[in-house]
Amino acid sequence: MMETKELFDWVLKQRCFEKTSFMLFLNKFDIFERKIQKVPLTVCEWFKDYEPIAPGKQDVEHAYEFVKKKFEEVYFQSSKPERVDRVFKIYRTTALDQKLVKKTFKLMDESMRRSREGTGT
Repeated sequence: MMETKELFDWVLKQRCFEKTSFMLFLNKFDIFERKIQKVPLTVCEWFKDYEPIAPGKQDVEHAYEFVKKKFEEVYFQSSKPERVDRVFKIYRTTALDQKLVKKTFKLMDESMRRSREGTGT
């Protein structure tokens, strides 16, 4: 997860992407669901500040929202103040679930369309 964070941070800081909107896909949600029940999120250095909803119990949705929030923080910390207006969306996916993938891409397409309409491009 740390490598993913560092790569995301690096990409955000590249000059060629200054005006680029980002859509981050948190894939393999099915694996995350299984793993979070067995391994505390806090084993990852980046998630040391995670607090489960109850001691010793990790709720999948609560943990996912925490991970999502961490990526949002990286986005806003790595973006210049004048560039935080670009579109940034996070989608959870399970590549093996074709219905979910289709739904995700439909949402992404709608989001991009709305963004273009708002900017007049």
